[in-house]
Order: sequence, then structure tokens, then C-alpha cells
Amino acid sequence: MESKSIASELAVYSVWTDRCYRLRFLLYTFMITLCVGLMSSCSKDGDTVYVQDPDDVPNTSPLVIVVYDPNSMGDHSYNDLVYEGVETAARQYGLRTLQGAPSSTTEGLMYLESFLLQMSTPPDTIRRLLIVVGNAYDEYLRQNNHRLESNPYIDLLYLETDTPLEGKGSTLYIHYYGAMFEAGALAPHFADEALLVGANPQYKAIEECIEGFTAGFNSGLFPTDHTLSLQTAYISNRIDGGFIVADSTALRILTSYQWTQDLPLLVPICGGSSIVFQRLAETLNNFFYMGVDAATTSVFCPYSAIKHVDLAVASCISQWFLNKSLPKHMTFGLDDGYTDVVIHDITNNLYPFLYKGDLTNSLRTSIHEEAIRKEAEYGR
Repeated sequence: MESKSIASELAVYSVWTDRCYRLRFLLYTFMITLCVGLMSSCSKDGDTVYVQDPDDVPNTSPLVIVVYDPNSMGDHSYNDLVYEGVETAARQYGLRTLQGAPSSTTEGLMYLESFLLQMSTPPDTIRRLLIVVGNAYDEYLRQNNHRLESNPYIDLLYLETDTPLEGKGSTLYIHYYGAMFEAGALAPHFADEALLVGANPQYKAIEECIEGFTAGFNSGLFPTDHTLSLQTAYISNRIDGGFIVADSTALRILTSYQWTQDLPLLVPICGGSSIVFQRLAETLNNFFYMGVDAATTSVFCPYSAIKHVDLAVASCISQWFLNKSLPKHMTFGLDDGYTDVVIHDITNNLYPFLYKGDLTNSLRTSIHEEAIRKEAEYGR
């Protein structure tokens, strides 16, 4: 598909840096123009912004608009998977996309207010799907989603909430408790000591991860006579904080704990900050780490807990496009196959002598089945 580079024309209005796919609309009026004019589809390639050729996708094609949590893109995990899921569906059905990654909550709220202001009454009959990713705008959405009710051509999908919206809008939540419980139960096979690093304690999905991993780690499902130790640290106390971290801060967190073994397990549950912790673990050469949300290939990463949010988002867009609607609330999890735990052979082949105990297929199956059961019970 041919594309035209518009980087020079958008230089005044947007910044796209360090492959973080940040599309920052610096002028309020320009954001309104984008929402109303539906002028382009976004894709990513290095540090350049492209739009699809007008001859490839008609201006009347449905548009999918995505607003992410602040500073969340470029995390090589959850948010980047959402991006890929949106673009995959767009390519399949010939949709246009507009994906914005604000640098602050205020900027994200500006995007949403601009959109709701213009879309509260139908400017045309083009179908649009607004996808809001994360919890930073929860209060705003619940107070303002009713403003879209008079527009039959607009639909709203809110990700990462287990509480349905009142009035217009659909919600999607992928439970991570089961996968993290399974990961925690398997952890003693790789290390006697572990450190959980969360972005902040206010973000529900992060707390669910930490609670699940902790319960699994302490479950005793993996037989061991070693003394186990689990520590938890947070980068920030704000709901939109902790997803970006300085190397010095990450290093301070890692070195503030005393370990009795050579390779404790680091579990970073902090979006883009995870990349910093993973890099430091490999540089220091004294940590294993677990991949979170996406599988990580490294000799220092023995296993990963995976959230297939790309598949879930693509499925939702498919339902919206083909069926003209979405269910009011959708919940997926370990039993549905939308989360998983994968053990990487590369680490096992290089460091088999560091592992503890025998992880048989029957033991893995029993841990997996218990994790599914625990997830079903969680939050009841």
C-alpha cells in the first residue's frame, strides 16, 4: 500500500519520538480538525508519520480512534499490542485509524473532550469507534459518555475495566489474575526469591497482577524445601505514574534489597518502565526476569505471562464492523486462552543447573487448572 509522508507538514503540531508512536496534537483546534475531518489513517515506521493514500481507503470508510493512557506507548507490551490489534483489524476490513498517545492526563482529556464536543451530534453518517485504553480517564468517561447517545454513528469501547459503563459504551476486561497466579506458582522452579515492581498501586490491572502472582508464589503448588522470599515495590503512587522511569530510579529500586542467591527473579509490572528494568537486569547480570504481557526472548528471561490483548481488540473491532454493535461488557481470561504462561527453552537450555525441582507435564497441568479455578473465584 502506497503512503505519503506528512512528517514535515505535521511538525508544528505533532511529535513522534524513540519509536514510542507518540502522536501529540499540540493545538486544540487541530485536534478538532482531525476528529471532524477524519483526514487520515496512522501507521508507524521508525520516526516518521504516514497516512494511507486517499485512493486506497475511501473517506467514507469507518474510522477507529484510540486514546491511550499517558506515556504508555512504546512499552513493547500491553499498549503496543493494542496498537497492533487495531492496525491488524484495520488492514483486514479497510478501516481508517487515528491513534493518539498523550504525554499527560490533561492532554488525554483534551483529546477526549475535543472528540465528544464534536461528535455529540452527527456531523455525517460515517461510523466511528472510539477506543479508550486504560484507567486514567475513568471518571471523565463515566460522567460524559452520555453525550454520545444522540449520535447513532458513534460507538465507544473502554478497555481494562471490569465495571460496565452506564448508558452508551461497551467495556472489555481481560483478567490477568489466573495467568499471574500460574506464573507465581511456577516461580520457585526458577528462583527462591522474587521482586515484584508495579507502576503504581492505584491501577486495578496492576494490583490484580500483583495479587495473583503473590497468591501463586505462596500457594506451595510447586514442591520445594527451600525458603522462599517475595518483595513488592512501586515506582509511583499516582494512577498515571510509574510507566516511565529513569535508569537511576530503577537501579535504586533494584539495589535496595538484599538477596541471598545469585539470580533472584524480577517481575516488572510497569508498562514501558519494564524495558528499563529488563535492560538493567541484563547489564548487572544478577537477575532473571519474567516477561509480562508479551513474550520476551532473552537468556535472562526463563518465562513470560502473556496477555493477548491484540487478539481481543481485533476481535472487538471485527464484531463492531460486521455486526454493527458490541456487547455491553466482555470479560476474557486464562480459561478463554486470552492469557497464557510460556516457558522459554533458550534459558532452560543454557541454565538448567540453576533451576529447582522437576517441572513435569502433569505438575504444569495441575498448576494451570488450579490457576483457572482461582481466577474464577477471584473478586467474588
